[in-house]
Amino acid sequence: MLERYALSPMKDLWTLEAQYERWLEVELVALAALEELGEIPQGTTAALREKVRINPKRIRELEREIGHDLVAFLWALEEETGPEGRWLHFGLTSSDVKDTALALVLRDALDLLLQKVARLKEVLKKLAWTHKNTPILGRTHGQWAEVTTLGHKVLTWYDELLRVEERLRRARETIAVGKLSGAVGTHAYFPPKAEELALEKLGLAPCRVASQVISRDRHFEVVFALASAASLVEKMALEVRHLSRSEVGEVEEGQPEGSSAMPHKKNPILSERLCGLARVVRASLIPALEDNALWHERDMSHSSVERIILPQCFLIVDYLLDRAARLLGELRIYPESMRENLEKARGLPFSEGLLLALVRAGMGRKEAHILVQELSAEAERAGKSLLDVAISHPRVLAYLSSEDVKAVFDLPKVLRNVKASFDRVFPSGYNPSHDG
Repeated sequence: MLERYALSPMKDLWTLEAQYERWLEVELVALAALEELGEIPQGTTAALREKVRINPKRIRELEREIGHDLVAFLWALEEETGPEGRWLHFGLTSSDVKDTALALVLRDALDLLLQKVARLKEVLKKLAWTHKNTPILGRTHGQWAEVTTLGHKVLTWYDELLRVEERLRRARETIAVGKLSGAVGTHAYFPPKAEELALEKLGLAPCRVASQVISRDRHFEVVFALASAASLVEKMALEVRHLSRSEVGEVEEGQPEGSSAMPHKKNPILSERLCGLARVVRASLIPALEDNALWHERDMSHSSVERIILPQCFLIVDYLLDRAARLLGELRIYPESMRENLEKARGLPFSEGLLLALVRAGMGRKEAHILVQELSAEAERAGKSLLDVAISHPRVLAYLSSEDVKAVFDLPKVLRNVKASFDRVFPSGYNPSHDG
């Protein structure tokens, strides 16, 4: 079960009552635009705003009777408003109202996610700078690689989050369009000027051209942006899981979960949950892409899909971003374990430095590669450090002095250029003590 978190603003956007309110607002701004152009009697919109009431119970009763949600909505409104109600939906089709209202909720939902991204950015920024120079073993293919820093690892996440943020902003721009152009998009009974006036009031741009619906390539761009956010959260959570393993022990969740059978356990349950939920979001991308191909000007095959995947994806990503900020903000970090693991590697992460030093001194690359490979294997077999094995090997000493060999294993020297990555991501610098 998901623990409590700041869900309500996102959840509230997707209620049936909120949907009815958006439908009504679209209907009323459409009427106001027609009235401004003299297409319907003056005073109609004001009269309707005064009288209209949304009755969810009555709408559902009518929907069960007639099998059409928007018609039921309109009939229920007309019962509340009297003669002026006949002007509701004038010149429009259901998708005019539904697609425009959907654009409103997607735009507002993206705004909420961008707020969560901003919070996560600050968490990652502070974590990266705090541990900019904290050495940690790099691992590739699950094996010891070269040394990096924890801050550099986090910096890669921060940099990717900037791209996720840009995708969300682009998706917001792409989806912030409406259409009030009629049954096949030709403005047969609703003038283009009225569409422009109405959508301006809603803060949307007119769709340049539409069929009965707004093209679903806009919607799958939104889902892709959500999926990219989910995948980044999974990437970070997966790393936390790996670094939390008993034999690694370099980090730990702030609130790990125990075991009913094994009292010693500290399970990274939040990280595991985030990884699992990310799969659900990504799985929604294929249906979203397939929603774009509809029969002729429109069919209904996309509608049932969107009713599930859109609210589900937004609610999950809202949770993922919120919990990722908590996970990384409360992360317990053990630099001493990182040092111990580096020592256990017995200098093997410096093998490239030794290879390059031999090449620089005149040894052929192939010969140097094979030699360092043999030296590394010997270090592992004998339980010695690569430094100790190399510094006493005659073929190494034929090219390098003892001081040259020791210089290869100089950790600050290996990490000296980590600063360059930080400078590229933060050209103006950053002081975590001033973090808000």
